[in-house]
Amino acid sequence: MRARRVPVIAALIVAIAVTVASAQDWRAAGLTAFDEVWQTIQETDYDPTFGGVDWAAVGRELRPRAAAATSPEALRAIVREMIGRLGRSHFALLAPTPGAPGAIGGAIVPFDVRVTQNDVLVTRVHDGADVAVRPGDAILQIDAQDVTRLIDGTEAGDPRRADLAWRRVMHVLSSDTPTPVRLRLRDPSGAERSETVARVPAPGTSVTVGNLPPLRASVEVAERRTRTGRRVGVIRFSVWMATLSAAIDDAVDRFRTVDGLVIDLRGNPGGLADMIRGVAGHLVDAPVVLGRAQMRELTLTFRANPRRSTADGRTVVPYGGPVAVLVDERTASASECFAGGLQAIGRVRVFGTRTAGQALPAVTRRLANGDVLMYAVGDFVTSTGRRLEGIGVEPDEVVPMDAAMLATGHDAESAALAWIDGVSPR
Repeated sequence: MRARRVPVIAALIVAIAVTVASAQDWRAAGLTAFDEVWQTIQETDYDPTFGGVDWAAVGRELRPRAAAATSPEALRAIVREMIGRLGRSHFALLAPTPGAPGAIGGAIVPFDVRVTQNDVLVTRVHDGADVAVRPGDAILQIDAQDVTRLIDGTEAGDPRRADLAWRRVMHVLSSDTPTPVRLRLRDPSGAERSETVARVPAPGTSVTVGNLPPLRASVEVAERRTRTGRRVGVIRFSVWMATLSAAIDDAVDRFRTVDGLVIDLRGNPGGLADMIRGVAGHLVDAPVVLGRAQMRELTLTFRANPRRSTADGRTVVPYGGPVAVLVDERTASASECFAGGLQAIGRVRVFGTRTAGQALPAVTRRLANGDVLMYAVGDFVTSTGRRLEGIGVEPDEVVPMDAAMLATGHDAESAALAWIDGVSPR
């Protein structure tokens, strides 16, 4: 008996040793990541005063707590608390979080939603979609899940509330396969009903940039008619990614002779900031300054790049007619720089609701434990010196997300079409 127990006890000791070593591995890697995050921000932040935050004191306060963390997630929470002390956008720790909602699936409902203070509103039904859901409908339940449980997960004063709640809602509305979803709806009159909606493959392609999670990249193009019959081109794209450049160029080329253009950036979270130079170049005939990114040791100037030829070699001139830009609270980053930059020089009229106010140029870095740090390296201001971070782009014409107005077809796009109708012809 004693001889047989020896290998069992030895195996148990080995197992305990492996478990302890594994725990020390995550702790060591996590503490190294903590130090990398603090040092990276210390060396690269565009504001040497860190917005009045005593960055050294923050590191001294939180480092012992990080060392005492009892799990990888607890340590990550401390890192997130550290970068949260800066109170700015584009600072984030990207890491898998057990139990948290995943990314939006590859099959989605064919309509857009936005989160208001108390509701999830249908704001736009995709062109060509055959669904019994209408703009202005409020979603009460998704299958058996009460929507209020999805939108009540963040503090009312948290500026990220609408975006975080929107992501939770979209996670449940989407799926990995095109299966149907059962919705409980309330129309603007207060009447409730149930509808089954087929999910459809998400438009566009999956693209990645650097260490960031994949994004869906798509371009939608449509021609509208105003009340008086004027032709208006509407161009909507989901992200600022190089893979969409050719499609955006083609869309502008298609609409060179129309009476007005609408650039729809509602829900566009940004992407590659340098793309705004080329897209703005379709609309201006001089290398005007759109804005500047002030970094710690240099200033980057974003100038429009006038587009005087097409990809197939034709000579053209940038579009000179009226241009409307549509925005909402999920319009962020490069989209804000584009809208705010062109608004500042008077080239566009902006319609919708105030944008996210998250307009800092940022980069990413992979950390010792495999997580990714996203961190801002500059502060964007328009050519007139207006900051967008924490403020956003204020529309020239505010069009609130009101259920009754949406139900009658009044939204930012309809307001833009009415404006173009009143502009003197070119």
